[in-house]
Amino acid sequence: MANKGETLLEVKGLKTYFHTQEGVVKAVDGVSFSIARGEALAVVGESGCGKTVTALSVMNLIPDPPGRIEEGEIIFEGRNLLEMNDREIRQVRGNHIGMIFQDPMTSLNPVFTIGSQISEAVRVHLGLSRGDARQRAIELLRMVEIPQAERRYKMYPHEFSGGMRQRAMIAMALSCEPKLLIADEPSTALDVTIQAQIMELIGRLREEIGLAVMLITHDLGVVAGVAETVLVMYAGKVVEYADIDRVYYNSRHPYAWSLMRSVPRLDEKKDRLLTIGGSPPSLINLPPGCSFSPRCPFAEEVCRREEPPLREAEPGHLSACHFAADFEQHGQGVKA
Repeated sequence: MANKGETLLEVKGLKTYFHTQEGVVKAVDGVSFSIARGEALAVVGESGCGKTVTALSVMNLIPDPPGRIEEGEIIFEGRNLLEMNDREIRQVRGNHIGMIFQDPMTSLNPVFTIGSQISEAVRVHLGLSRGDARQRAIELLRMVEIPQAERRYKMYPHEFSGGMRQRAMIAMALSCEPKLLIADEPSTALDVTIQAQIMELIGRLREEIGLAVMLITHDLGVVAGVAETVLVMYAGKVVEYADIDRVYYNSRHPYAWSLMRSVPRLDEKKDRLLTIGGSPPSLINLPPGCSFSPRCPFAEEVCRREEPPLREAEPGHLSACHFAADFEQHGQGVKA
């Protein structure tokens, strides 16, 4: 799939499995995508589809045991991160790739002040003195629009609201001016007003400092205002991959189609929203054929028998559906 600029990150055939007593959990199973410099990619899907594990794999933060990256390549600026030693990968984390984790309350250490935690990251990665690191931390708190930054620098995580803790996490992720920011559910557990502020902040910082962004979310309302490209995951695999307009208005996979029609829209009048019946499958015992077929309103016999490959439904639009090429006509019989 062609990107608008030079490729910054390219993931090829990534497989990350967890070996448990019950069996092998194929959390990420053959995922491929790329992010260009300055591009924003949204990774969407239900809980448990492999979004966060994909991000942690990029950061080389998979706990081993039980997890292990079995196959694939993660190419960042021409170098395979999976071939780096511990010292080299630590240089990439923070300096070149920053990450905002899901829950800021568990990501921040409760016994250290916000300022000291940001300062430590700056000192470790940039080698600044205590005074310079403190000044840099205060500048970062101002950058993410935390008021009275000098006073807040001395406060502890429990003294911050949820939105302010998330802003502090963004400040920490940006402390070393990374080229790629991975944001894992950055607006989870925040009220809608604060959600909008956080997403607006990420968008503004992206424009100001030229960040590439990998946004992980299950909230499709968030995606439209932030990303240019969407990667839809289901049961550890990519099922659709295209620019945002095509995924929103011309989905070529039943799962993506269903997700889009389960979201209320102001420009459409609906008596009822579409719901996706059933539950995601076990990643230990996947059903034969297409993993989505037990829940798919359009499934036919071939879907339950043969797994569809990820291929072009039209130029630049990838879909893993047997009927991707004519899905627009195939799906007209089902209305939300």
